[in-house]
Amino acid sequence: MVVDIFDQEDLFDTLDNQRILELSQLGGNAGFSGTKAILRSTGISQRRLLSEGVAPIDLAMRVARKLEQVASCSLSDFDHILLCHSHVDPHACVKLAAELSERMSIETDAITPFNHGCAGFLKLMTEASLLLENCEPDAKVALISVETPELWHDAADRLFCGIVSAGATAGVVEVGGGLPLNSIQSEDFRIPSERRPNPDPLFKKETTDVFDFHGNPCHRKVMRMNAEPVFLNGIELMLDNLRAALLSIEHSPEQRIVVAPHQPSGKLLKALVAAAKTEFPDLEFLNNLEFYGNTISSSVPTLVSRLDEVMARNELAPLRDGDHLILLAAGICMNEINDHMSAGHACLKWQSGVLNSSSGKTTTAQPSAVIA
Repeated sequence: MVVDIFDQEDLFDTLDNQRILELSQLGGNAGFSGTKAILRSTGISQRRLLSEGVAPIDLAMRVARKLEQVASCSLSDFDHILLCHSHVDPHACVKLAAELSERMSIETDAITPFNHGCAGFLKLMTEASLLLENCEPDAKVALISVETPELWHDAADRLFCGIVSAGATAGVVEVGGGLPLNSIQSEDFRIPSERRPNPDPLFKKETTDVFDFHGNPCHRKVMRMNAEPVFLNGIELMLDNLRAALLSIEHSPEQRIVVAPHQPSGKLLKALVAAAKTEFPDLEFLNNLEFYGNTISSSVPTLVSRLDEVMARNELAPLRDGDHLILLAAGICMNEINDHMSAGHACLKWQSGVLNSSSGKTTTAQPSAVIA
């Protein structure tokens, strides 16, 4: 059971490529050359940002309530609650966790906040599996991801404005039921100088005059990216994690392996798939970019929550019992942005009827547990 709130339209405004073109040219920037260039580069037709008057806590509340409804239990019933909220302000996740605790009327320290970035969901899964290693059957951990990247990016920065999108997801890692988790791994990796074509930081924070995603000038702290080394090392880290994932599972020729990768951008995703296919031609890859965009740590769980829809859109047959689903991610390391990137993978074995957001069933891992 993994849920998202993309269908709750009152929370979001949508940005089409015409609007992205206009944003990219604010302040006299050259920006994109046209809407076709945006689609070719990003692979995205539509992305979301918060509606006027909506705040991150509103997304957090809505996705927490949806999790309670689908899981048929209160948020306070979980043994642990892990929250990822990425931001240039490291205290933003702490503040959001405190707000959510207060609104949900649970203990102030019941929610553990993390500022993890793109690999955040896999990092939460790793943490949950460690927490559940010695737990009794039926122990469960809630994973909540709330991402609002438009609040810490410059809308006129063409490296980001066409890809980032707001979103929120929630899932469960549980002992004793659901999809078996064969392996889980997430780490931070130092990118040495020989793997960086230029000496500039991979990412940096900058406080300056920028534009928000409503087109208004503002003064705030934003993230800047050194695109070439991030692109190259992001692909290599996901390939390394894909290799490690494949070594961790036993599969027979009739079992399919489907890869659900982080959704960074159209260019990077195409490059990843092309490189992986030369090495592993039988793997199948999922693309969920066009109508959802890059929702940072929510990208992978959003894909999983809509797996049937995404499989159909990618013209792939539904998974069968015994098939394998590999979750894969790499991206910014929020703790050491200058010269580190984060990456990870998780391997799930498919069982029909388990990963169903309308059934209330959850997924588990072996020896602990996985996504609900």
